[in-house]
Amino acid sequence: MNNVKRKVFTGAFALLLAASVSAGASSKAFAAQKSEEKAPKKYIQGYLVKDGKKTPVYSDSNKQKSDSKTPMSAEDDSSPYAEAYPKLPEDPYAPAPQTGNTITQSGDIGEIIYFEGERFLPGDAGEGGKKGKFYLEKKTDGQIEIGAYDPETLKIYPDDAANSERAQNGEEWMVEQYGPDYAWSKAFDGTSKLKRETQFELIRTGTPAKTGNWGFNESVKSGVQTWQIQSFTSTIGSKITAEAGLQIGDGKAFSLGGKVTTEMSASLSETFQENIVITDEKTVGTDFSIGPVNNPDYKYDVFRGAAYQLTSKYTLVPGDGLKKLMEEAPELKGLASPSSKYNEVEMYYPVTPGSHQ
Repeated sequence: MNNVKRKVFTGAFALLLAASVSAGASSKAFAAQKSEEKAPKKYIQGYLVKDGKKTPVYSDSNKQKSDSKTPMSAEDDSSPYAEAYPKLPEDPYAPAPQTGNTITQSGDIGEIIYFEGERFLPGDAGEGGKKGKFYLEKKTDGQIEIGAYDPETLKIYPDDAANSERAQNGEEWMVEQYGPDYAWSKAFDGTSKLKRETQFELIRTGTPAKTGNWGFNESVKSGVQTWQIQSFTSTIGSKITAEAGLQIGDGKAFSLGGKVTTEMSASLSETFQENIVITDEKTVGTDFSIGPVNNPDYKYDVFRGAAYQLTSKYTLVPGDGLKKLMEEAPELKGLASPSSKYNEVEMYYPVTPGSHQ
């Protein structure tokens, strides 16, 4: 009898153990299935277009970057502005964001600071009472000079008398003789910075039927726009030399010239440790299109496409010394152009996530 009970108990325990193992296996399989359902699918997030080259940007970042045939992803570090790519909402009826993320960089200011305060231009340039504006320049030997610049051409006219007196006697003597507004070195104490904020800005967006196409066929301007040449040059603190000066028409600058843009590009590239190319204004026709939705699991009857242009905003941020000098020298009247915007040549076209594979 005891043997019978022992056999029954043993059999029941074996069945219970088997059921437990089976349940555990089923649970693991179910968990694995749920995990697979939650795993992100690869889809096209958008297209980067630069210099006529169209590159798809995918949602995943786990591809082999060494494979040249593999398109880069949004997080691929081969694109310096990847983290700035705008992402459209999964709902195509939701509005497109006005901008992507902003990449902020900071570097040293340029060699010259242009002010808003007016003073007469010296010599022949000042005939007829033509007014210029104040500037301060830090020379390569560390000396700081003051003078006036022509706001139309940015040609500078050093104040030879004041600069010579300062060179002979030193700044401390100048301050004792004439006051704190002669402490020009404050402007270049290292605390002032040139800030660069780069982001993609929305130009156009639309929601075609999922069986239709979306396209962007418009002329886009890049480079330093003609009406802002002087302000852009003033913001970044670039000096326009006489031999490489602005090309002038009807009394206004209409071109920076190749030598100037090359110098600006080199200066900004060194400041921000990145290859930055500055050009005159250019207008380029664009011809971008994307076809119908090709993801069979896409649930909406429309998808959204959008066109963004990369822009860079440069801002001269006054430090302690420059702020103090402008307070003590009210004739300077602040900065001539605290900030300026530059339109880059790079375009980005995102689409509704999951609409295209």
